[in-house]
Amino acid sequence: MRTLTDGFPKEHALDRREDAESEFSPEWETKTAISRILGIALKPISFRQQLEEIIDVIVSISWLGAVRKGAIFVANGRQELILAVQHDLNPALLTRCALVPFGRCLCGRAALRKQILFKSCVDEEHEISFPGMSGHGHYNIPLLGGDETVIGVIVLYLEDHHRPHPEEETFTDMLGQAVASILTHRNLDLQSEIGRIQLQQAHVDMMSKLVSAAEYRDHETGFHLKRMSRYSVIIGQTIGLSHEELDLLGIAAPMHDIGKVGIPDEILMKPGKLTDDEYAVMKRHPEIGANILSGDNPLMQASHDIALGHHEKWDGSGYPRGLVGEETPLFARICALADVFDALTTRRPYKEPWPLERTLAFIREQSGSHFDPNLVEALNQSLDEILEVASLFGDDDDDSHLFGTEGLPRTSSDGEPGHLERLRKTDAPGVETVARQHRFIMDITQRLETAAISMDTREFFDCLNALQANLSVYLVNEENLMRQIDYPEAERHEDAHRTFAALTSRMLADLETSPLAASFAAPRLIGEWVRDHVEGHGSELLGFLRDRALQTRSRTGQRSS
Repeated sequence: MRTLTDGFPKEHALDRREDAESEFSPEWETKTAISRILGIALKPISFRQQLEEIIDVIVSISWLGAVRKGAIFVANGRQELILAVQHDLNPALLTRCALVPFGRCLCGRAALRKQILFKSCVDEEHEISFPGMSGHGHYNIPLLGGDETVIGVIVLYLEDHHRPHPEEETFTDMLGQAVASILTHRNLDLQSEIGRIQLQQAHVDMMSKLVSAAEYRDHETGFHLKRMSRYSVIIGQTIGLSHEELDLLGIAAPMHDIGKVGIPDEILMKPGKLTDDEYAVMKRHPEIGANILSGDNPLMQASHDIALGHHEKWDGSGYPRGLVGEETPLFARICALADVFDALTTRRPYKEPWPLERTLAFIREQSGSHFDPNLVEALNQSLDEILEVASLFGDDDDDSHLFGTEGLPRTSSDGEPGHLERLRKTDAPGVETVARQHRFIMDITQRLETAAISMDTREFFDCLNALQANLSVYLVNEENLMRQIDYPEAERHEDAHRTFAALTSRMLADLETSPLAASFAAPRLIGEWVRDHVEGHGSELLGFLRDRALQTRSRTGQRSS
């Protein structure tokens, strides 16, 4: 733990109270602490690390009589305190104090009254406790924004029956103002950043509606867009594209066929083979799309390149410009491969889905002629991830020709056999569906937790949106399965689903109004739900599927004998 003695003479014993005539007086130490706290706010480290260093400084004040324990809470828009960082609190308190409503316990009362609350010992107002908790004093300092809204609370533990020092009133007031200023600026920065993300998302949504209209006319489904976009990102990630490039690729990929809005219905929707003249008209859609997507910003440029180049071929035999090799922009080459993979492996009005082996064989044959060989290799390397996406966003339930257990990870993140591995060992019908859904939601939850630690606002926003956007797929698939098998706990299971849907909606709303609180609350609340659901409800469903499969086999065996 860092202390205020860092960088000062060793004979300055700040770990004990000094008399009033000490060279290092309480007034000097107060000013030094506040100065250090303000300096920490300027350090190029994550905001979570900044808060951790700030709480370390606070609990190191020697004259304060702190027992080197404390916490900083941030407030959301529903008058709840979210535990952001803590120093050396008993583990028994971490769960109890994770979310504290205004008015409950001392920290909640300080927030509700907007007044500093001091207690020299534990009394009846200290509602959050645990067996064996030692006696202590308490400072609870509300942090007020510019409009006097409570944005957080600092909690400091003091020696039992602490006698207030004359400097404490000045110190706690200065401390509250300093930390409140830091939280306010961080919230404003986050709100501004989220506003920019939402504006970009609005542009993307508007473009996606155009794309959906084009796909709708072309007998395609929205799932085709989701699959093709995610395949493209997976391939891009495998070849080492940056986070920013992957963002652009994922958003721009669905724009590839936007030009089909300019193709007459009698050609676009013709069920049979096109004539040469009709095919010539159809081949105009890349240029039509490029004209629609002309613009100077990076998203429009990426979308333009993809729309114009996704029918080019590596050997120059493609259209509309007959580009050779790397003359075709990288994003367009990636989308060309992703689009063909999806077209071959899914049912279309004019064809049945190809088996995976036949699809991969065709793509290998076309490596170096139709497709960039490096991208074909990347697709093969990332096939497990691609199959997971394909199974999650399938257009129908008949995907046995394509998806098997080999497409799913074999271990949990720590390398040990996990819940999904146990699922895989049960060959009962429906197990693969459950495994796919759980793998997907667990992966996004892990990404959300990582984004919260690094304070990656865009990734955090994307993860919450991905959870909400894909809940309909996840929940409907699992709920349909439970109805098909007459699962007796289906209602309780579905209640848990509804709770999760409400939770993700609430966290997205908090991200707009109190983003700092959401960044600390969402990973814990969502992570707890996912872990409890997968290991609890998921395990129960697995047991039912296993027992049902065994009973079916037993009856079949009796009839055959």
